[in-house]
Amino acid sequence: MSKEIRVKSGKLYALIGASRSGKTQQALELIKGKKSGLIWDVEEQYECDHRARTQKELVALVQQYGGKRGVIAFTGRLSDFGFFCKAAFIYVKICAHRGVNSFAVFEETADVTNPSKAPDEYGILLRRGLKYGVDIIAITQRPAESDKTAVGNASMVHICRLQLPTDIRYVARMTGVPEKTLNEMRADQDLSKFDFVTVDTGRKQWQRG
Repeated sequence: MSKEIRVKSGKLYALIGASRSGKTQQALELIKGKKSGLIWDVEEQYECDHRARTQKELVALVQQYGGKRGVIAFTGRLSDFGFFCKAAFIYVKICAHRGVNSFAVFEETADVTNPSKAPDEYGILLRRGLKYGVDIIAITQRPAESDKTAVGNASMVHICRLQLPTDIRYVARMTGVPEKTLNEMRADQDLSKFDFVTVDTGRKQWQRG
């Protein structure tokens, strides 16, 4: 395999909010039209072209479809998370060397990370993967219980309605969005409309929507 990287650098997106606040809808919008990607999908929420349920199946799909069209979802055990991240890093490198930008979605990172340092394999992907052209989307309901790496290094933080005061205080401190603004956010009962705040970390600007 050639060592030349022929893709533009990717971006890291952190999506934060309580259950049924619009996070997954935003993730679907971010990956809309993208043809090559991996999804950590323990609850089987996403449509995909190929689904793996074991480590062996995941390896086979990464080998077969790395750099090719096809979205791979992994529905395994929480204890498989480190292995999935290793496989994801290999996948995005294969894609990059074949000139293909990719994406990786991580649903509910609070289940598999903690508030201190990101788990080794996940942290490596977050810190080193973007240069291989992968857009990483890290999603959590409980930001105060998730690793700080995703939010701290994110290109964009998309904040939906937050429920717990600890999460509101944490997100306000990490992003600079006032607690008052975060407390005012709502989701309609029929889930047709969602309040959100988007933070552009590079420009240090935020706006409501």
